[in-house]
Amino acid sequence: MADELLFCKYDLSLVIENQRAALLKELDAMSDSRLLNTDLAELQSYMKQKYQLEMIELGEPSIDEGRTKMQVGRYGGFHRGYDGGAVSVDAQRYTLEIPFTGDKDLFFCRGSTFNMNPPRGTVKGTIIATTMVERQPTADQVNATFERFLKDLDEHLGWLRPAVVGWNESISAVVDSNVKARRARADQTGAVASGLKFALKQRNDRAATFAAPVASRKKIAPQLPQARPVAPPEPALSDAIYRDILDTLQQMAEVMERSPHAYADMDEETLRFQFLVPLNAKFEGEARGEVFNYGGKTDILITSQGRNIFIGECKIWKGEKALSEAIDQVLGYLSWRDTKAAIFLFNRNRSFSNVLEKIRPTVEKHPQCTSFDGKCGETEFAFTFARIDDASRKLKLTLLAFDVPGHVEGDSSTRRL
Repeated sequence: MADELLFCKYDLSLVIENQRAALLKELDAMSDSRLLNTDLAELQSYMKQKYQLEMIELGEPSIDEGRTKMQVGRYGGFHRGYDGGAVSVDAQRYTLEIPFTGDKDLFFCRGSTFNMNPPRGTVKGTIIATTMVERQPTADQVNATFERFLKDLDEHLGWLRPAVVGWNESISAVVDSNVKARRARADQTGAVASGLKFALKQRNDRAATFAAPVASRKKIAPQLPQARPVAPPEPALSDAIYRDILDTLQQMAEVMERSPHAYADMDEETLRFQFLVPLNAKFEGEARGEVFNYGGKTDILITSQGRNIFIGECKIWKGEKALSEAIDQVLGYLSWRDTKAAIFLFNRNRSFSNVLEKIRPTVEKHPQCTSFDGKCGETEFAFTFARIDDASRKLKLTLLAFDVPGHVEGDSSTRRL
């Protein structure tokens, strides 16, 4: 995919106005009883979660390189004139990849300050990248090109930041102002109604409380509780969000598989950390590593409102016995309320096909495994397990396998199988 112009497709001020209009439209669509019986702080929090823009933050860049082809003009004839043709020649490709968190659409927004020479790049998942292709590049050329790209990114993001932060900070005031106006209008309506000589017809569509729906943003957030409930409900992880978590991790693993040399030296702990960046981008910073939970210490834990909603464990493949032990380890972490978990298997310099063939039979032999629920692609396996102390309590366990080769045997920097 060719790099495209960044920071010029949308006007940021119009994007913010569209967010404001959508927020006010949602408030206006609520009945008075539904709006005014809702705790203001909860309503403000919900609206901020749904309509704020998450500013982009860049991570550490890395370079992927490889051979490619490029087209050059063909010259010939007595006067060595350009004859309109082209030939394909060998060249070197260098791609600078930068992980990021935040709303990726901001890469295409133009702020109130801008220039006429924005950078070019490609946004894919949680990676912003730019590519250069040269026949005989030098290190100085590559460094200069990529340093300029990084400088341009920082400059343009800096121009966007004040407007984004200003809008996010204004959401609570917008909600507060709207609620006060609606309350004043409701008070006036009540005063008029109390002076009428005729009874008002009762309406059946008035809601006593307001339950905010799940935000329609890309970031994952559990549903807010109903306004003033008798007891706040437990946050739960829906199947759709569980699927989104697995897809996010799968996308990050594919980045690793495409650039194996960048991850060859990483052990389980370091590999696990690579997943926390995209997870935190979706879970408002609630994806944590190495957190104590119930019976042990899990690799990846996502919490909401102080409750665990997802548990994951990273393991380098070391055989069937080690996989069975990893399952016991994960099950030992789960409390009675935890119902969804995952194990991420990293294959290091072994036949990946053989590893994939061993996963299903190994897991199905586990005494708490009640069913194999199918595959999503060739490397994802879904199972249902029963709790050892409550067989009626089921939980979902998904195993995702990734092929991330390490260095050759004898390299002590990489944990071996």
